[in-house]
Amino acid sequence: LKPGISDQAFFDLFKDVMQGVMAKYRPHALVVQLGADSLCHDKLGQFNLSLRGHGNCLKYMLNYGLPTIMLGGGGYTIENVSRCWAYETAIAVG
Repeated sequence: LKPGISDQAFFDLFKDVMQGVMAKYRPHALVVQLGADSLCHDKLGQFNLSLRGHGNCLKYMLNYGLPTIMLGGGGYTIENVSRCWAYETAIAVG
């Protein structure tokens, strides 16, 4: 993916890829890694996602209604990481 990819471009690609993955493998459960290094202002990441854009990918996966385990992941700006995981935990618990 190109550096600086934005929320909508990332989500469109994510959705297309995950639709194919879900159709092919038909999982009974999901393990989702919530790497925060794709957020804007990450010290090492080069993407430009907002918390809302990142969370939209999680919402998309949760819409499958499968048992889901959420794992932390990369992220090198601690403020981004804590905000991201708190926001996405809130999404998961409604």
